[in-house]
Parts: sequence; structure tokens; C-alpha cells
Amino acid sequence: MTNNLPQARMPCSTPRYRAEPLRIMATPLRCAPALVLAVLAALAGCAKTPIVKSTVDVPAQFAASADIVGEPEIAWWESYGDPVLSDLVRRAARENRDVRIATERVRAARAGETVSRSWLWPSIGIGGAGTDSNTGYSSAIKNAVAPAADAKTLAGSLDVSWEIDISGRLRAGAAAAAADTMASEDTARAVRLLVLTDVASNYFTLVGALRQLETVRAISAAQDETLRLISSRQHAGLATAFDVERAQTDADKTRAAIPPLETLAAVARHRIAVLIGDQAVNAGNIVPTSGSIAVPPTRAGQPATILQRRPDLLAAAAQLDAANARRQQAAAEWFPRLFLGASFGREKIEPNGLDLGAARFSNVAALIAMPIFNAGRTQAINASAEAAQSEAVLRYEDAIVRALEDVENALTTLTDERQRAALLDSASASADAALGRARSLYDGGQIDLLPLLDAQRARLAVRVDANASNTQLLLDSIQLYKALGGGWQVFEPNQAFEPKESSS
Repeated sequence: MTNNLPQARMPCSTPRYRAEPLRIMATPLRCAPALVLAVLAALAGCAKTPIVKSTVDVPAQFAASADIVGEPEIAWWESYGDPVLSDLVRRAARENRDVRIATERVRAARAGETVSRSWLWPSIGIGGAGTDSNTGYSSAIKNAVAPAADAKTLAGSLDVSWEIDISGRLRAGAAAAAADTMASEDTARAVRLLVLTDVASNYFTLVGALRQLETVRAISAAQDETLRLISSRQHAGLATAFDVERAQTDADKTRAAIPPLETLAAVARHRIAVLIGDQAVNAGNIVPTSGSIAVPPTRAGQPATILQRRPDLLAAAAQLDAANARRQQAAAEWFPRLFLGASFGREKIEPNGLDLGAARFSNVAALIAMPIFNAGRTQAINASAEAAQSEAVLRYEDAIVRALEDVENALTTLTDERQRAALLDSASASADAALGRARSLYDGGQIDLLPLLDAQRARLAVRVDANASNTQLLLDSIQLYKALGGGWQVFEPNQAFEPKESSS
């Protein structure tokens, strides 16, 4: 037979909690001394939780740079004096999709921090309930048997629940979430820095490819003219078919260098268009400033400053802070947890249609719980947190030494490329002069065709190398700025920056 009897209700007996209702054990006030001792033991235990820090010794100066006076440029793209580059960098900082994705991740991390901090405070809610129970029994039975009574109830309550953070577990969790937010913000800054340097690198690649195209086309035109003259001399009996074939070979070889350069320029334009949030189809709108771009003098500053300037190092430091906080959070798992709860409200009951009126009810309870045996779970939580802490400090130390390596490599590369570029510029001037003399001697009949073609080949090779070296010099300077970690600060919300006047 189906049991239609109403279920026993205790509206004032159990408080309502957000996660863990206090139905396990209420702590009477006479247990307060034991609770105080448990709190002191928890706090003492948490105080012994180790906090690890980096042990990497940062040198006083970079080995590849004797200049430690002055800080590196922050808005380094302005120092090149190219307004097109500056505009592209700013567009990328605003519109690049990777930057915007990283910004959304920061929003999510901040929301997670708010959630973690919320557990430090009481949760307050309201509730309401109403029932209308009809057993179907006759009045005689309902009057004789109390559990068979019909009942209508209407209740409303204000519920409060709070976990008192006696061991620091919740505070450590909130600190870890705050460190995660900082790491997310620094990672977003690292993404922005990477995008800015990618824009500049592709822009200088485009500039170098266009300059190289101009050089190769000019040399190709000169070689075509040489081929025409030799063909004319052949018709006059002053040159052989062999001379014509050699000139034709050099002219075709030079023309063959043009398509790869056009491809390089197109690919660089496409990449820039995507980096600034546009599409590759609109890449034709990117037109570099005409004229040469000089590499500005760079200052590396002191090695210690990159710990506050490189966003990847800042992110690694924040991740270490988070790991330290989670280590404290895990240590607190050994100690008691105290929950408080209360419920206040009014309830109206009408048994068998009898209006008894409304009455207030209240319930206050406390629960203290401490792990005794959980099959090694708490120990495993601490072991995991300790391993994560050790990993975080190793990652941070590795990031520091790699950052120092990046700067040393960039300084060395830039210095050596400056020397190479200067030598190639000198060689290019000499090759131009040698070709002019060779052409004069050939026109005067003092030398045959072979020295002239050799002079043309030498001029082509050295000018191509000089252009490539000048482009590489610009790219190496970008690598140095990237290694030093500057540029993202300009686009911080509270950062004021006035661009320099363009020198072009």
C-alpha cells in the first residue's frame, strides 16, 4: 500500500548552506577551548610552510655591452623615425586578435580571483517554501491520528553560512588566484610585445625586400644593356657568340632573383595585415616610407632591470607566487575547518484547516571538522603542491637565465652585424667604382668581355649582400628590443606617452 502520510518536517532544525550543510556535528560552546587550541595548531602549522624564491645570481652588467648607463627605449619603434612603422605598431596593439584573446583571458582570470576571494566572506541568501498536504482521510481519522493530518505551510527565511578561515586555507587560495591573475596580465603583455616585434620584423623584411628588388632590377637593366651592346658588337664582328652567351647567362640569372624577392615582399605584407587585425587581401594598402632607415643606438641597461621589464619573467614570477600560495593552501588541509550557519524566518502552519498563525523560527549551528584518515589524500595533495612549487621556481630561474642569454646573443649579433654592414657598404662603393672603370676600359678596347662581366657579378653580389646586411641589422635591433622586453608599457591603461617627432 502506498504511504500517503505526510513526511515529518523540521523547519527550524537544519540551516541551509551553500555547499556543506552542518548536519554532521554541531559544536557546543563548551568545546571552545579545544577549538582555540585547534586554531593555534593550524596557524602554527601554516607558518612553517616553506616559501621558495629564485637563487639565480644576476650579473651587474652584460658581457657584450660596456654601457650600463641609461635605460633602453620603451617606445622603441619611434626611434626609427618611420611614421608608417609607428602607425602599424599602434594598430597591432589595438586590433591584433592574439592580443584581444589574451585580454579576454585576463578577464576570466580576474573573475576567478573574485570567486576565490568570495569564499572569505559569509554567504547570505533568502529562501521560501510552501506546501499543501491532503491525506484524503476522513475527519475522524485525521483527528484521531496525528500523522494523518492535512497541513498547509508557508515559510520564508534568511540564511547565512560562513567558513571561518582559521587555518589560512581560503586566504592562501585567494592569494593564489590573485597571483594567477597577475600572471595572466603579464602573459597578455608578453603577447602584445611579441606582436609588436613581429610587426616591426615583418615591416623591415618588407622594406629590405623592396630595396633588394630595386637593386636587382637596376643591375638587371644594366646587364640587359650590356647584353645589347655585346650583341651589337657581335654583329659588327667585334665579339663572339660565346661572349653573347655568357652575357645572356648573367642577365637571366639576375632576372631569376626577382620572383623570390617579390614573394618575400608579398608574404611580409600579408603577415603585417593579419597582425594589425586586417586581412591579407588588403595587404596592398601597406606602403613603407621611402628612403633608408637607420638603426638607432641602443642601450641595454643593467641586467637586473629586465626582471621588471620582460613580461615573460614577470609572468613566471607571478606563477611562482601562485605556487607558493597553493603550497600554503595544501598545508592547511591537515588542520581543522570551522563552519558557521544560521537561519532566521517565519513560518505559518495550518493543520486540518486550523489557522495557528505565523511564528518566527531561528537556527544557529557550528561545525568543526578535521581529517583523521582519508587513505593518503591529504598527503598526496601536499606532495603535488610541493612538486608544483619546485617546478615553478625552476621555471622562473630558467626563464631568467634564458632572458639573459637572449640579451647577450642579441647584443653580440647586433655588434657584429654593424661591423659587417660597414664593411659591405665600403665594398659596395668599391664595386661600383670598379665596374665603372671596367666599362670604360671595355668600351676603349683595353680589356675583353670577361673582366667586365666579372666586375658586374662582383657588383651584384656585394650590393645584394650589403642590402641583406642592412636589413639584418634592422632585424637584429628588433631582436634586442624584444630580448630587453620593452614596448608593452606604452599601451598600459594608465601610461601616458608622447611620441617623438619623426625625423623623416
